Amino acid sequence: MVTKSYLRKVILQYRMLADNLMYTQRNEQLCQATMNFIEQKKANKIHTFLAIRKNNEPDISPLFEELWKNGKKVMVSKTDFMFKQMRHYLLDVKTKLELNKKGIPEPVNALEETLDDLDIIFVPLLLSDKHGYRIGYGGGYYDRLLAETNSLKVGLSLSPPVDEILQKEDWDIPLDYLITPFKTYHYG
Repeated sequence: MVTKSYLRKVILQYRMLADNLMYTQRNEQLCQATMNFIEQKKANKIHTFLAIRKNNEPDISPLFEELWKNGKKVMVSKTDFMFKQMRHYLLDVKTKLELNKKGIPEPVNALEETLDDLDIIFVPLLLSDKHGYRIGYGGGYYDRLLAETNSLKVGLSLSPPVDEILQKEDWDIPLDYLITPFKTYHYG
C-alpha cells in the first residue's frame, strides 16, 4: 500500500513542476468557484488558510477585498507548534503577516476570534479523494480544528480528487465539499 508520507512527497514534487501559467489559470478559476460557493451558501464568517507560496498551494487571498467589502468576516490561524494547536484571528486590510518557521503566513497584529457562528472553513490539502477524505501535511492541526466546529468543511484544490485514499485514520474527518477549478464536489 502507498503510504501518506510517500504521497505527500510525490504531490509536493508535482506541484513544484507546475508552470506559472497553469498555476495562475487554475488558481483564478478556483477563486471564482470559491466566491460563487460563498455567495451560494450565504456565508458571513469564513475561516481560511493562507497559501504557502513555495508549495504552490491554492491562494484565495485575491477574494479578501471583495469579501470585506461585502461585510464578510475572514479568519485565519496562527500555529502554536509547542502545543500542536491553532489560534484564530480576524483578518482585515490592516493585518500584517509574517512567515512562520514552516513558511506559512500568519497574522502579527490581528484580533483573536472564536469559531462561534463560523459558516465555512476552507481546508488546505495535498490530495483529496472522491469520498471527502484528504491528505494534509501530517501535523494533525486541521484534523483537530475540524473536530472543533460544525461549519461546512471545504477543501480547496487545484487538481481533481483521486478515486480513494486507502490509508485512513480513526481521527480523519471527511470534507463536506471540495472546490477545484473544474468542479465542486459535494460529499453529503
